Amino acid sequence: MRNLLNLILICTLLSACSEQKEALDTWVHADTGSYSAAISPDGKLLLTAEIGGFGRVWDLQTNQVKYSVQHEEGSAGGIVAAAFSASGDVLVTVEQHSIARWVAETGRLTGYWSWPNLTAVAVSADGRYALIGSNDNQAVYFDMVQGKMRYVFPHHEKVTSVALSRDGRFALTGADDWHASLWDLGTGEHLWSKNLKYKIALVALSDDGEFALANAYIGDAHIYATGGKGSLVSRLDEIKMTMVSADFSDDNRLLASGRAAKAIDIWEVSSGKQRETWEPKVKYKVRPDSATILDLKLDTNAKTLISESSTGIGQRWAIK
Repeated sequence: MRNLLNLILICTLLSACSEQKEALDTWVHADTGSYSAAISPDGKLLLTAEIGGFGRVWDLQTNQVKYSVQHEEGSAGGIVAAAFSASGDVLVTVEQHSIARWVAETGRLTGYWSWPNLTAVAVSADGRYALIGSNDNQAVYFDMVQGKMRYVFPHHEKVTSVALSRDGRFALTGADDWHASLWDLGTGEHLWSKNLKYKIALVALSDDGEFALANAYIGDAHIYATGGKGSLVSRLDEIKMTMVSADFSDDNRLLASGRAAKAIDIWEVSSGKQRETWEPKVKYKVRPDSATILDLKLDTNAKTLISESSTGIGQRWAIK
């Protein structure tokens, strides 16, 4: 009898652990899936770069397409990265060999530059500057109004991820040379680097520039204080994890992250403790049952979260 009760208890616990969290809202955006996606900081607009098609910008309040974007005629599904400005006025899209700047509300093209070997992009709060990562072992801080490079941030291998603080103080770059590096946007000076013992999958900065996240492929994720020499604030309490997207809450208490292997996590910044974790719905019951969380955004009070997955599904979640 005791063994039976123990078995029932174990099954109940396993069932609870594997239960999927119910989304507040679910939207289908791309039937064939997406290469990349970007959600505007205010959670109103979404860019999806569809597999086998061009980019589309959605109004998330109505779940309707506002307009489509394409760098060149005939270039299908080429957007590898995109970002909105914090002001919500500017959208920047990147294909492997070009970068384009758009008016976010209307889709009007305001700048286009041929640029080889691109990998990642972040946009300044006012939409003037883009931080552009490349396979050429560098990231460039580029003035899109004057069409000039302001700073070049070198690495020893290709740059895989870039981030800008909303307050305009810092740039953060991550590369295949195992290093995440912080840079001063006032002077272009290198402030510090951290070696995570493997290629960097993702870097992110809090809006106020106080905290920096760095994650290595199938490895550790660390949160650092940007001041001084970059002291370690916390190590997220899970190993062998690859992050694709992340967002700090406005008050820097929480970090939301999306994994390459389907899961969404909520972490405490100060301790690195995992507050919540769940797996979003996928469209079809297939194996492997997987979806990359391409982008996510917390709302102002960190009460809800919007996510977009590589299956072309967007969802809104309540945060405990």
